Amino acid sequence: MNHILEPDVTWLRDPGASVNRLTVHATWRSRRPLQMLSSTWQVTGVTGTAAELIDQAPVHQNFGATSVPGILELDGSRRCPQTQARPGAQAHAQTQAHPEGKQPAGGVSPTDVVRASILRREFSLDAPLKEAVDRGWMMTLTFGGFSGPLYAWLDGAFVGFSADGFIPAAFDVTGALQPTHTHTLVVLLMESPVCCHGLFREVSLEARPTAHIVDVVPVASHDGRAGALTLRVETTGGVEVHATLVNEAEQERLWSAVASPDEVVDAKGLDVLPWSAEEPALYRLIVTLRDEEGVKDTVSLDVGFRDVEATAQGVTLGGKALILRGVNRNECDGRTGLAVNLPEMLDDIVWCKRHGVNAVVIAGAPGHACFLELADEYGLYVIDRASNVYGPGAARDEAIEAAIRRDRAHPSVIAWNVGDVDEELRAIHALDPTRPEFAGGNFPDLYEVRSEELHYAPVTVAPSYSGVTVRNHMTFTSTSDLEFLCRVIEEGHETWEYSASLDVAPGDTGFLPVPWPSAGMREVSVRLSYSTGWAPAGFEIARGKMTV
Repeated sequence: MNHILEPDVTWLRDPGASVNRLTVHATWRSRRPLQMLSSTWQVTGVTGTAAELIDQAPVHQNFGATSVPGILELDGSRRCPQTQARPGAQAHAQTQAHPEGKQPAGGVSPTDVVRASILRREFSLDAPLKEAVDRGWMMTLTFGGFSGPLYAWLDGAFVGFSADGFIPAAFDVTGALQPTHTHTLVVLLMESPVCCHGLFREVSLEARPTAHIVDVVPVASHDGRAGALTLRVETTGGVEVHATLVNEAEQERLWSAVASPDEVVDAKGLDVLPWSAEEPALYRLIVTLRDEEGVKDTVSLDVGFRDVEATAQGVTLGGKALILRGVNRNECDGRTGLAVNLPEMLDDIVWCKRHGVNAVVIAGAPGHACFLELADEYGLYVIDRASNVYGPGAARDEAIEAAIRRDRAHPSVIAWNVGDVDEELRAIHALDPTRPEFAGGNFPDLYEVRSEELHYAPVTVAPSYSGVTVRNHMTFTSTSDLEFLCRVIEEGHETWEYSASLDVAPGDTGFLPVPWPSAGMREVSVRLSYSTGWAPAGFEIARGKMTV
């Protein structure tokens, strides 16, 4: 662990960059020893000057109980003066975590009286973590999401500070772990502009090998014929980086390469399918760091190959005009606030897919990384953003960099919604030159959906006297896998049924001849002929009717 200053109250006066926070990396899977520190914590609400609370936090003794992840409003340890999220809100009708653009009212001085919460957790290291400590591995403490500003102590030693907690904050705690059986983690959460207070995402302790992967930066594109991949791997230590691209569905190795750490590797002519919200083709990228002794570290992540561009003529994906049918999403559940679980995220994804929504604008602040993984898998276009808890300054700059570093590997992210400040736009382009800026005026306005009815039908059908006119609004997918169920309804009862299929190319219109009876209300139901992750076979995606 690097040398750390004593906790300083002046960090609150004009929130700046974090202290001892490690570089944010892409979301990946790894076999590094990991211990979750969630479940039941101790908590208490405190009031005093910021300087007093910083001194008090590591030694405070009087606690109640709370859940992590969670928000403190639910256990009664903190009352929130802001309006609470309304029950039953989902992706299409979310309350905001904090008002758009809200800034803290002034700075905090050592003499200001403020409210805060102290959270405490005792734990023992799991066997893999103990072994890693004995090996001299780097130990990192990660807070997945918090209302902040946050001060943290481990075994009585101050380990880090962060003002904004919407992107995970990881701290190097290698030197703070004392050689004891039971360890104590203490967190001081100061008052913030966020309406839900607490540690609202996972807390974990991870061991990193002495030589390890710091970040993986893949840029995957597709020109309509083949895929291309540019890969850069940031490491600390190691001699060689081995990269392998795998088609998991076919259990097939598509590409592999060996390079030096930080060397840029290019691959062209890859036999891969393009990724889109309609056909979300994913491939597994496995990256291994080696030295003279063998494998040191391995991580893997999913990549999708696609090109996105926004011009005055509109948005294109793979050179085809892309029609975005979208909603705003603010990650806030009516029951648990900002502590949104995976089932609720999946519910939002399923709702979008079933209602023909293909795009989501992240509102307020970045959501959980799991939502983007689901968007990659199920197929959604995401307009991503950085946290706007703080205005221009070091904290805002750090929030932008953290969001881009975490999310730039996701194929579902097609644009950044950060702002129109020149300095911020330049920072975005330096970290990710492949994606356009949402505020550039080339994207349509996307609004919240509040209806439970079908909002965007990917296919529309218009029954007539001789058949059905079919219009395919999809960009990449034909209607060949859809079932057109034609029925006649008389006095509320079905009197006739006819099922057929029709192959209409993306963006085209076709006609399905139907031998209708002479009387009754003609109705057409468009259904999936196959099961998906978001709906079973037979699920209705569109409907049309005609009264005769």
